[in-house]
Amino acid sequence: MKIPFFMLSMYFGFTCHLLEEIDALPTTETFDPYTEFPEFTNEQIQDMEQIFKKHDINKDKFIDFMELWLMMEKLGSPQTHLSLKSMIKEVDEDLDDKISFKEFLLIFRKAAAGELLAGTGLKELSDLVEIDGLNGAKNFFQA
Repeated sequence: MKIPFFMLSMYFGFTCHLLEEIDALPTTETFDPYTEFPEFTNEQIQDMEQIFKKHDINKDKFIDFMELWLMMEKLGSPQTHLSLKSMIKEVDEDLDDKISFKEFLLIFRKAAAGELLAGTGLKELSDLVEIDGLNGAKNFFQA
Protein backbone atom coordinates (compact mmCIF):
# COMPACT_ATOMS: atom_id res chain seq x y z
CA MET A 1 0.00 0.00 0.00
CA LYS A 2 1.31 3.38 -0.98
CA ILE A 3 0.95 6.23 1.47
CA PRO A 4 0.65 9.69 -0.05
CA PHE A 5 3.62 11.98 0.62
CA PHE A 6 1.54 14.62 2.45
CA MET A 7 0.35 11.96 4.91
CA LEU A 8 3.93 10.82 5.57
CA SER A 9 5.10 14.38 6.08
CA MET A 10 2.19 15.00 8.43
CA TYR A 11 2.98 11.83 10.39
CA PHE A 12 6.72 12.44 10.62
CA GLY A 13 6.21 16.13 11.33
CA PHE A 14 3.86 15.22 14.16
CA THR A 15 6.30 12.60 15.46
CA CYS A 16 9.15 15.10 15.41
CA HIS A 17 6.99 17.59 17.26
CA LEU A 18 6.23 14.97 19.92
CA LEU A 19 9.93 14.20 20.28
CA GLU A 20 10.67 17.90 20.75
CA GLU A 21 8.04 18.04 23.50
CA ILE A 22 9.52 14.98 25.19
CA ASP A 23 12.97 16.59 25.13
CA ALA A 24 11.49 19.67 26.81
CA LEU A 25 10.01 17.71 29.72
CA PRO A 26 11.83 18.12 33.05
CA THR A 27 14.26 15.36 33.86
CA THR A 28 14.16 13.34 37.04
CA GLU A 29 17.86 13.39 37.71
CA THR A 30 18.86 12.07 41.08
CA PHE A 31 20.63 14.46 43.37
CA ASP A 32 23.36 13.24 45.75
CA PRO A 33 24.39 16.08 48.06
CA TYR A 34 27.39 14.14 49.33
CA THR A 35 29.02 13.97 45.90
CA GLU A 36 27.80 17.33 44.56
CA PHE A 37 28.89 19.25 47.66
CA PRO A 38 32.16 17.60 48.71
CA GLU A 39 33.23 20.75 50.59
CA PHE A 40 30.69 19.90 53.31
CA THR A 41 30.99 17.00 55.73
CA ASN A 42 28.23 14.40 55.95
CA GLU A 43 27.24 15.87 59.33
CA GLN A 44 26.99 19.39 57.90
CA ILE A 45 24.79 18.18 55.04
CA GLN A 46 22.58 16.29 57.48
CA ASP A 47 22.29 19.43 59.65
CA MET A 48 21.35 21.50 56.59
CA GLU A 49 18.81 18.88 55.56
CA GLN A 50 17.26 18.97 59.04
CA ILE A 51 17.00 22.77 58.83
CA PHE A 52 15.56 22.58 55.31
CA LYS A 53 12.93 20.02 56.33
CA LYS A 54 12.00 22.03 59.41
CA HIS A 55 11.13 25.04 57.25
CA ASP A 56 9.50 23.07 54.41
CA ILE A 57 6.15 23.43 56.14
CA ASN A 58 4.00 21.79 53.46
CA LYS A 59 6.56 18.97 52.98
CA ASP A 60 6.74 19.37 49.19
CA LYS A 61 10.58 19.27 49.26
CA PHE A 62 10.84 22.97 48.44
CA ILE A 63 10.98 26.20 50.39
CA ASP A 64 8.58 28.56 48.68
CA PHE A 65 8.13 32.30 49.15
CA MET A 66 5.90 32.04 52.23
CA GLU A 67 8.09 29.42 53.88
CA LEU A 68 11.16 31.59 53.28
CA TRP A 69 9.29 34.57 54.73
CA LEU A 70 8.45 32.55 57.86
CA MET A 71 12.02 31.25 58.13
CA MET A 72 13.49 34.74 58.03
CA GLU A 73 10.91 35.99 60.54
CA LYS A 74 11.81 33.17 62.95
CA LEU A 75 15.49 33.97 62.53
CA GLY A 76 14.79 37.54 63.58
CA SER A 77 15.71 38.95 60.19
CA PRO A 78 12.45 39.88 58.45
CA GLN A 79 12.79 40.70 54.77
CA THR A 80 10.77 42.76 52.33
CA HIS A 81 8.77 41.14 49.56
CA LEU A 82 11.39 42.22 47.00
CA SER A 83 14.25 40.97 49.14
CA LEU A 84 12.64 37.54 49.50
CA LYS A 85 12.07 37.36 45.73
CA SER A 86 15.71 38.35 45.20
CA MET A 87 16.89 35.68 47.65
CA ILE A 88 15.03 32.98 45.75
CA LYS A 89 16.18 34.27 42.37
CA GLU A 90 19.85 34.24 43.40
CA VAL A 91 19.92 30.46 43.92
CA ASP A 92 16.96 29.29 41.82
CA GLU A 93 18.83 27.30 39.17
CA ASP A 94 15.75 25.61 37.72
CA LEU A 95 13.69 28.83 37.67
CA ASP A 96 10.69 27.38 39.50
CA ASP A 97 10.47 30.29 42.00
CA LYS A 98 11.21 28.12 45.02
CA ILE A 99 14.28 26.70 46.73
CA SER A 100 15.07 23.00 46.47
CA PHE A 101 17.44 21.30 48.91
CA LYS A 102 20.21 21.51 46.31
CA GLU A 103 19.61 25.23 45.93
CA PHE A 104 19.53 25.57 49.73
CA LEU A 105 23.00 24.02 49.87
CA LEU A 106 24.13 26.52 47.22
CA ILE A 107 23.47 29.31 49.73
CA PHE A 108 26.11 27.87 52.06
CA ARG A 109 28.53 27.13 49.21
CA LYS A 110 28.28 30.75 48.09
CA ALA A 111 28.67 31.95 51.67
CA ALA A 112 31.79 29.83 52.19
CA ALA A 113 33.25 31.18 48.94
CA GLY A 114 32.50 34.77 49.97
CA GLU A 115 30.07 35.23 47.07
CA LEU A 116 27.19 36.66 49.14
CA LEU A 117 27.10 40.42 49.60
CA ALA A 118 26.87 41.79 53.14
CA GLY A 119 23.41 43.04 53.99
CA THR A 120 21.62 40.73 51.58
CA GLY A 121 19.00 38.26 52.75
CA LEU A 122 21.01 35.18 51.79
CA LYS A 123 24.08 36.48 53.61
CA GLU A 124 21.95 37.06 56.71
CA LEU A 125 20.43 33.58 56.36
CA SER A 126 23.84 31.94 56.09
CA ASP A 127 25.12 33.95 59.06
CA LEU A 128 22.13 33.06 61.25
CA VAL A 129 22.07 29.32 60.61
CA GLU A 130 24.12 27.19 63.00
CA ILE A 131 25.92 24.35 61.25
CA ASP A 132 28.89 22.65 62.90
CA GLY A 133 32.02 23.95 61.24
CA LEU A 134 30.21 26.83 59.52
CA ASN A 135 29.54 30.31 60.88
CA GLY A 136 26.10 30.97 62.30
CA ALA A 137 24.06 31.91 65.31
CA LYS A 138 23.32 29.38 68.02
CA ASN A 139 19.69 30.45 68.39
CA PHE A 140 18.58 29.09 65.01
CA PHE A 141 17.29 25.77 66.32
CA GLN A 142 15.13 27.57 68.87
CA ALA A 143 13.46 29.60 66.11
